[in-house]
Amino acid sequence: MAVRPVWSESLRHHWGDTASGPWISVLDRFEALFGKALLWAVEVPGRVCILGDHSDYVPYLGANIITFASDEQRMRVLVSPRDDGRIRIASSLEGCELTEFDIQEERFEGDWLDCLDERGPPDSHWSNYVRGAITYTQSLNELKFGFDMFVDSTIPPASGSSSSSALTLCSLLATHFSNGLTWDRENLAKMGGRAEWYVGTRGGMMDHATMVYAENGSMLNLQFNPFGAMTIPCLPSEYSWYSKFTHPADKGGPMLAAFNELAFVQQKLIPSTLNEIGFQHPRDHSKWASAESNLDEYFEHPKMGMLRVRDRFRYVMKEHQRVIDFEQAIADSNISLIGTLLDEALEDTRDLLGTHTPMMEEEVARLKEIEGVVGVKVLGAGFGGNLLILAKDGVDLGEGVVCQTPGKGVSIIDANEDVSSPNTRCAAVLLCGGKGSRMASQGIDIHKPLIPVSGVPSLIRVLNQLDGCGIDFSTRIVVVPPNKVDEYEAVLRGFSCSVVAQPNALGTGDAVHCAMDEIPKDVEHVYVSFGTQPLVQNDSVLASLKHHIDNRLGFTLPTTITQNPYAPLIRGVEGEVIDSVETHLEGVEKPPVGEANIGAYWTSMSALKEVLMPLVETKWNGDSYDTASGELGFPNEMVRACIKKGVGVDGIPCAEPNEMIGIKRIEDVAIIEREYEKRVRWAAGGQISES
Repeated sequence: MAVRPVWSESLRHHWGDTASGPWISVLDRFEALFGKALLWAVEVPGRVCILGDHSDYVPYLGANIITFASDEQRMRVLVSPRDDGRIRIASSLEGCELTEFDIQEERFEGDWLDCLDERGPPDSHWSNYVRGAITYTQSLNELKFGFDMFVDSTIPPASGSSSSSALTLCSLLATHFSNGLTWDRENLAKMGGRAEWYVGTRGGMMDHATMVYAENGSMLNLQFNPFGAMTIPCLPSEYSWYSKFTHPADKGGPMLAAFNELAFVQQKLIPSTLNEIGFQHPRDHSKWASAESNLDEYFEHPKMGMLRVRDRFRYVMKEHQRVIDFEQAIADSNISLIGTLLDEALEDTRDLLGTHTPMMEEEVARLKEIEGVVGVKVLGAGFGGNLLILAKDGVDLGEGVVCQTPGKGVSIIDANEDVSSPNTRCAAVLLCGGKGSRMASQGIDIHKPLIPVSGVPSLIRVLNQLDGCGIDFSTRIVVVPPNKVDEYEAVLRGFSCSVVAQPNALGTGDAVHCAMDEIPKDVEHVYVSFGTQPLVQNDSVLASLKHHIDNRLGFTLPTTITQNPYAPLIRGVEGEVIDSVETHLEGVEKPPVGEANIGAYWTSMSALKEVLMPLVETKWNGDSYDTASGELGFPNEMVRACIKKGVGVDGIPCAEPNEMIGIKRIEDVAIIEREYEKRVRWAAGGQISES
């Protein structure tokens, strides 16, 4: 399912309504660097691994790993698509400076792992996780389009909570969004594991799978060889998970070497011996003792030195058994056994893997002295980072301890997910007037609303768009000049539209008035727009209707924040609408930035009767209207008259600036067609539904 990017001001309006402070801060930082833009908002959690560490990349083991996603520690990114191949990334995190490169710089030819091994580990830099995501995706798909991305995170770096994997997933999603590529959850997790090899590690996909599959309030049981994921119950209510950061785990140098040594032993050395003896891992760990005896205690590698082979095998087998015991302990609510399993895992990461530091040992000793602590283990690869603690609720574990609650996985924010079609009958009035003098001066004799946009008349695109809203537009009225009625009736044959003539071109308000006799009495709300504006999107139509109905308004304008607006909406000190100005007709200077209507409006039938009809009656002089232009406008006249009569009026900044673009000159058609191309590309991407 594709999620289209949303204009930054629309997100600001949405997050302002929902008091999403962290997101507003991220948006401020993005706009300060990159400006206002269309945005995807993505949130990825930190990973908490309870048991089964270092098993996801072991080929001889049908591993099970118990994990969950952190609800407290999460990475938030804003991504804006680009029309070129540039990548610009920045972050609020210390040491992550603004970085820019081109996607064509990140291209490998041949087998992914062979290319990485030949190149060797890159110099340490935060952008490597982004580059890895792009380069791996480019090994599978031809990429053309880059993106701007701003990263904010409460996942502590170098803590064992996989901030690096979160950044990799965010970068994969950004690449897929901008290039209109599809994915499913398993594929995304696998891509994450392989893309992260770019930085020099050779780990598995446990971190990424946790982030992708996690569900709020549940732990996960991840299975590997073959892959699977299922939710399992959480702890009894009186116990909680906690994490305590000890010191940063440096992912370069000794830690990288130690991690890759583990991977080499598990992936290369041990499998060859096990294949020779026909080993198949059993459910009961007591039966693998004979397999262990066939393994060498050590192996001397020309570059890595002396490698501990048997200890590495012993660790994953014991960890495998602990997962089995944990499953039963959770089913039995046996907290004591869970604590024992954590303590055993702690001993094995120290004795069999050697991933502890003196500072970690000191913190473990302190925690174990606290009454109410049930068990402690290392969270992540070790060499620093976090400790995972199981303790009774309310126990004082000291400063810097974070309560880790199971949260949801990867989240792509849809600002309009709560906007649904109302159960009310509406009418659509589409204005197709105008003489087309500018088009005629360019040698175009087609009436503007009928000009093809990528082969389809603009008006038909508007009608098709409204069909996709899910709103009951059983009444659709097209208002045209008298000499165009027959032509429009022919074009609209089969579209269930009424074609109404506007006798004289006397403004949009007059055109709407001409349509009123065709609106059935049971219609409550009327949507008014133009046949020359095919870029108005369903989300804008639906969001503004929801705002209109929820606030019992008489007149509502979907708006956008833009530079030099032609017809700005004016607000008072408390945010209330106090005027709407048409700068050209009224001789008013355009503000540098303002809130502009996009050429679409919602009005209640009662407002049409109580406001528009009296306007027509009082301003009509027999030949024209008593206005500066002799015409009766619609938005400005309605806004002012509604305010005067005490009828509710408001604008909602739910649209993007491109939605204002209408066909006035032939050059506009090419602009609109390019915008359609982008929308088609973005709509082609997204997460594939899983059966």
